[in-house]
Amino acid sequence: MEPVGSAAESRGIGAGSFPLRPGGDAPDWLSGGSRRPLLALRRRLWYPLQVSIPDPIFLTVTLNPALDKTLFLDENAPGVTIRARRVVDLAGGKGINVARALRRLGAQVRSLMPLGGWSGRETERLAEVEGLHPRVVPIAGTTRLALTLREEGTGRTWHYLEPGPSLMPDEQERLRTTFATSLAECTGVAISGGLPCPEVEPLLGWMVERAREAGVRVVLDTHGPALRSAASALPWLVKPTLEELEAWAGRPLPEEAEQWAALTDLVARGPEVAVLSRGPGAVLARWRNARFVVRPPAVAEVNTLGSGDAMVAGILWASVCSEDPAEILRWGVACGAANAAVWDPGGIERESVEPLLGKVRVEPG
Repeated sequence: MEPVGSAAESRGIGAGSFPLRPGGDAPDWLSGGSRRPLLALRRRLWYPLQVSIPDPIFLTVTLNPALDKTLFLDENAPGVTIRARRVVDLAGGKGINVARALRRLGAQVRSLMPLGGWSGRETERLAEVEGLHPRVVPIAGTTRLALTLREEGTGRTWHYLEPGPSLMPDEQERLRTTFATSLAECTGVAISGGLPCPEVEPLLGWMVERAREAGVRVVLDTHGPALRSAASALPWLVKPTLEELEAWAGRPLPEEAEQWAALTDLVARGPEVAVLSRGPGAVLARWRNARFVVRPPAVAEVNTLGSGDAMVAGILWASVCSEDPAEILRWGVACGAANAAVWDPGGIERESVEPLLGKVRVEPG
C-alpha cells in the first residue's frame, strides 16, 4: 500500500514536516487565521519557517510520579554484593517523561504532580533542573522509587516499582485547583500513567471534562479502570498498549482484525482518536472514521522505556501545528523511535527526530 500523504502534499508541497518557530508573518493559506502554528512542509527537507505565533505551552499530569534511579552494573547476580559503576537519577513517571520529550522538542511545559517525602523533594529538584516547571501539590505520603538495574555488558535490564502513596481528600482537592489554574495557560494536556491509589480514579474523568470545557485537547495514556472511566469523559485521544487494550476489552486480541474492532469500540465510547502502540511493531490508529497503520523506522535500540511517552509528546506537539492525521501520527511514531535509541525515558532531541520523519510509513488501515 502506498503511504498516505498529508493535506499539504495535495498542494504540491511535499511529505516532510517541521513545527514552525516564532518570527515573521505567515501567508494566509498557511495560517488560515488560526493562532496555532502549522507544519511547514517541503520535499525532502524539514526546516523552520518564520511565523508570528506564540509558543505552545503543554500541561502534563503525573498522578503517580517516582524518583527514577538507574544502577549501571558490570554484571547482576543473586546472592552477592554488587557495586554499581555509576548511578543516574531522574524525575520519573509517564507524564514527566512526556514533559521531558516536549521540552526537548522545544515546547514550554508545566508538570503537575503530587510529591511527598525526601524522594518527592529530590524529584521536584530534578524536574526543575530539566526545565520541566513542576507544579507540585505537597502530600503527606512519600513519593515512590523506581529502580532499574542495567548490565553494561549484555544490555539486560531489571525494572522495579514501589507502590504509590495514598492521596487524602484535601490533597486531591488541591490537585483539582492546581489543574484548573494551570489549564488556563495551556494549549494541550497529557494525562499519563497509572494511579497511586484507587480513590483518585474519579479525578481523571474530572480533569478530562474540565479541559474539554476549556477547549483544550487531552491525550489520555492510562490503563485499567482509570482508562475505562476517563475515556467516557471524551478525551481527544487515548493511547493504550495491546495489553491495556485487551484489559479494556476483557479478552485477548491476538489478531489484527480483533484489535481494529476493539479500537473502533473504544472510539465509539468517547475519544475521537485511539492509537494502539504494539512495541516495535506497526502502530494502529483509529482516527474518527479513518484507519491508519504507521510503521516505525529501524533504530539501534538502547532502551524502549518511555517510547510510548515520547510518542504522546510527538502527537501533542504536532497537533498544534497540523490537523492532518498522517502528519501528527508521523511525528508521534518518529519521536517514539528516537526514544528507543537513547537511555533516558523521553530524552529525545529534535535533531534526532528530524531524520526519522521521512522514514515513517503511514498507510491506510
